[in-house]
Amino acid sequence: MEDIYYLVHTTNNPNYNTWEYLKTTPFNTDDQFPGVYFSIITKYNIDNEFIYPGKYILIFSKKLLYQNNYHINFTDYNGIISENNTYYPWNLNNFINKVKENEGNKTFNEVVFHDNIDMKYLCLTLQKIPGQKINQILPREIIENDISPDLSKKPFYCYPFEDIYTGSDPQPKSPKKWFEMMANVCNIKINQDDNDEEIVDKIKKKSLELYNNRDLQNIKLLKEYTNNNSVGGDNKIIKNKKITKSKKNSKKKSKKKINKKLYKKNKSKNIKK
Repeated sequence: MEDIYYLVHTTNNPNYNTWEYLKTTPFNTDDQFPGVYFSIITKYNIDNEFIYPGKYILIFSKKLLYQNNYHINFTDYNGIISENNTYYPWNLNNFINKVKENEGNKTFNEVVFHDNIDMKYLCLTLQKIPGQKINQILPREIIENDISPDLSKKPFYCYPFEDIYTGSDPQPKSPKKWFEMMANVCNIKINQDDNDEEIVDKIKKKSLELYNNRDLQNIKLLKEYTNNNSVGGDNKIIKNKKITKSKKNSKKKSKKKINKKLYKKNKSKNIKK
C-alpha cells in the first residue's frame, strides 16, 4: 500500500461540493458494471496513467482500498470482471506489481466500487486549466484522511459479462473454466454441456438477486481460483501512444461518462445527491 498515492475521480460539474455521495448507476447486464469508478494513482503510473477528462479533479483517500466492496481492472473494461484483467482486495499487491512492471507505458486502469462512496473520503480538489494535462498537476505523495474505511460493505462479483463490451481493444476472452467457476461463485447450477454463452446467460438472470443479496455468493471459490491461477498475464496495454476510447463507449463517455455522471468512468451516475 505504500506505493499507492490515492484515488482520482473527475467531473465537469461545478456543484460537486454539494454532493453527499458519488452514486452508482442503476443495475444492468447490458452496458457496464453498476459501480462508482476511480483511477488508482501510484508512484509508478502517475505520469502515464490515462485519466478521463474533467475540469475538477477529486482526490479521494487511499484508505478506501481497505474496504472489501471493489475490484480493479488493469485495463478499462467497463467494469466487467474477467480472468486476466481483474484484481481484488485480496490480491491488490499483484495489481501493484503489474503496474510497476509497466512503468513508463500508457495504462488505463479502473477501480470500481460496488456501492455509493461518501464524499467524506474526499481529501483534495484540483482544477485543471484548458490545455493542461491532468497528470502534470497530480500530487506526488500519499493522500488520505482520518476517516476509517467502511468494512461492513460486501462485494458483488457476479458480473463476468465480457460479451457486453463494445469498446476498442477487447481483452482476450476468459476460458470456459473461468465461467464455470463464476457460476459456482454465483451458486448457479450448470450442465456439463453448457457453453460459455449459456453459462453467462444463467448468471445474468440471477445477477440482480445476487447484487441485492450478496451473502448468496460463494466468494471463497473466487479467492481460491485467483490465488491458484496467474491473474493479469494477458492484459493488453497500449504502449507509447494515446489511448483511444471506444465508439459506443465513447458516446456514453460524453453523456454519462464524462460528467460522468461524474466521469462515466465514473461510469457512475455519481452525480448529485
